Amino acid sequence: MPSWKTVCILCSLLMLHNAQRMAPVPLLEELRIRLATDYVGAGNLFGAYLVTYALFTVPAGLLADRMDAKRLVTAGAALSMLASALFAVAGSYPIALVARLGQGASGAIMYVPSLRYVVSSFPSQQRGTVMGFMEAGAGVGQIFALTALPFLAGRLELAQAFLGVPVLAGLVLASILGGLHPSRSAAGSGKGSGDLLRLVRSTRFWYLVAFHFLGMLSIYALLGWIPTYFRTQFGYSAVEAGLVASLLNLGMGAFSPLAGTISDRLRARTPVVLAGSILLALVLGMLMVTQDPLVALIACALGGVAIAFCIPVLMILAGESFDRFGAGLALSISGTAGQIGGSLSGSVFGYALEATGSFPIVWGLALAVGTLRLPLLFAVGERRRPAPEAGKT
Repeated sequence: MPSWKTVCILCSLLMLHNAQRMAPVPLLEELRIRLATDYVGAGNLFGAYLVTYALFTVPAGLLADRMDAKRLVTAGAALSMLASALFAVAGSYPIALVARLGQGASGAIMYVPSLRYVVSSFPSQQRGTVMGFMEAGAGVGQIFALTALPFLAGRLELAQAFLGVPVLAGLVLASILGGLHPSRSAAGSGKGSGDLLRLVRSTRFWYLVAFHFLGMLSIYALLGWIPTYFRTQFGYSAVEAGLVASLLNLGMGAFSPLAGTISDRLRARTPVVLAGSILLALVLGMLMVTQDPLVALIACALGGVAIAFCIPVLMILAGESFDRFGAGLALSISGTAGQIGGSLSGSVFGYALEATGSFPIVWGLALAVGTLRLPLLFAVGERRRPAPEAGKT
């Protein structure tokens, strides 16, 4: 069995990463007033995180293939604590923007090495389970940002509410220093040391990258547009729509460990990702044709399950399939492609909604994107892992 102490620490890293990423989202109006900016400036505070996160992802992957992952996640958590504290107390827009850029860099330095840690330090028959629990931690972080921070802001000063994030980062940093063992990295062994040239020459790798890009584009149609859908189509209030959107995060957090464990038992990741992709297509099809809010709510609940079966297992597939070129490098490039796909979903589906005024068109477009990517998964050509020998884990 995996070391649950280590698993909990890795979960906390993803929790922190997602909490700081989403922290400004429910309080953009308050930030706009406090920092004397407009809605574009407030939105840029969220986007700044994504910019530096994308820029630092591949360098973090290269470093993760050459250094002990514990050192990297320690640096990431420390940077998160400092940048989050600066953002909390920032009294001017430029300082707040710089702090968000620092948080984005810390997110990349925590996220990619933590995935590399899983591939390096856990046997293949445990990695899916571990990654599933880590993804559950990511869901907890998002829920913390979307619920706890607005609650605190309603009862405390805005700066005091945002100080909850550096406090969380400090606790995570303490747990890393006190409880995380050095990773059993493949760096320096001649295997998995980050061979960029050989990796980019692999056609199979680009099939996986394209699959991840299109998948996140489709998934973020749900994550990004469900609240607006329920408000405009069914007359839900902002609070009610936010609670509906939380169903996606709850489903993702609750079912990610199950998805990972199933992939471990099957000794293959592709069937689980395929099942999640088919379920996602079913969810989008339900939203496309229904006019019943109850059916739409059921679709949201199933959507969280679909995401759980797609994202964490796909990341393990990327790290395992291309470990000989450098698991950290493969994870970072694939993750960057997914991040770009998710970022583009706002403009792509926003344009579709603006042009047609029809949410069925939005869901239909997301369904088409999600369906067209399926042949790419088979083209990756995963090999089923052999059963472990008796007495070995």
